[in-house]
Amino acid sequence: MAIRPPVECPLCHDDLDRDQKLEDHLVGTHSKRTLAKFVVSETVAMNDGDLV
Repeated sequence: MAIRPPVECPLCHDDLDRDQKLEDHLVGTHSKRTLAKFVVSETVAMNDGDLV
């Protein structure tokens, strides 16, 4: 039986509990500004070709 690794938050890199949803963690733990900065940095990286 294969065991899945825990989901990791892309912002703080915490491993989430098996019963915790990433969306709930993001909304409950991170501010709107932190979430917005992450989205902006990922978008810039994709547009600059830094991400595949």
